[in-house]
Amino acid sequence: MGITKSSMRLTLGDLVGSGTRAIKRYTGTLLAVFVVQTLVVLGTMVAMAVVLAQAFGHLPMWDDAVDGDFVSLVICIKWANANFLACASIGFGALILWSLASWFLAGGIYGVLAQRPEGRAETARAFGASGAATYLTYARLALCGIPGWLASMLVLALCMSVAGPKLAHALSAMDLIGPVALLVIPVALVGHFFATVIDYARVELTLRHDTHEPGVVATYLRTVAFVVKHPLSLIHAGLGWIAFFVITFGYGYLAHDRPMYGATGAITLFVIRSGVSLARMAIRFGVLAGEVDLGGSRALPPRRVEVKAQPKTAA
Repeated sequence: MGITKSSMRLTLGDLVGSGTRAIKRYTGTLLAVFVVQTLVVLGTMVAMAVVLAQAFGHLPMWDDAVDGDFVSLVICIKWANANFLACASIGFGALILWSLASWFLAGGIYGVLAQRPEGRAETARAFGASGAATYLTYARLALCGIPGWLASMLVLALCMSVAGPKLAHALSAMDLIGPVALLVIPVALVGHFFATVIDYARVELTLRHDTHEPGVVATYLRTVAFVVKHPLSLIHAGLGWIAFFVITFGYGYLAHDRPMYGATGAITLFVIRSGVSLARMAIRFGVLAGEVDLGGSRALPPRRVEVKAQPKTAA
């Protein structure tokens, strides 16, 4: 059963409630996507560990660097510069791989949240069909989003030109608050706007994937106008990102100065980090569910139907 479109005004509570219900109803879908993400992360970690072990497996100074000795870390980086470049290449490759996979995964999630199938078999079928049907469309949408990211980089450069001198002359942590806020807040707001536009454009493209070649550029421009006219979309997505970063910084604060040594500590740390990652993904999943409800409440453009000429028959 697909979502119902109505002209009724949705509230922030309605969107949050939609996310909560979607997490409870499609917990299996959330866990499946989380497993894929975990496998990509594990593969990246193992590859980096092998590269670093070749250089630092028998170097005691590396243990000091891991423990926080800045001088040892600098010496290790200079001594094994090629190994760190190889790790950077592995990380960049994993990022590209995840970006390509995320188009399919996002399409599947949007399809499930829009169609609301019943049962595991129907959910899996809706996930796969929607992910495959929207993959190339999402790829074209990513190209439409490039100007938005360029605008974010431009704002970053402008803010850096203003905040840079203040950062260079800061003498205490309090002196850093103003320049850092000046640097981060404008860039975050601009990036948040264009990221929200991409999300709602995906909603419309998912709802129309059965039409004949939906116009991606037209959809993107139409979605820009929709987000501008509906600040609730920005507030709702913004609350999701705030919860995302609260969990992240909360984990960093609790883990600070609490080292875990040995295999047991490494396993414990991995389990805790996986729990944090799952919580953040659940927040994102809930936000997407609210966006599907809000995006589905607007009228879609009319379906384009091809009219085939009828062959003339002889009199």
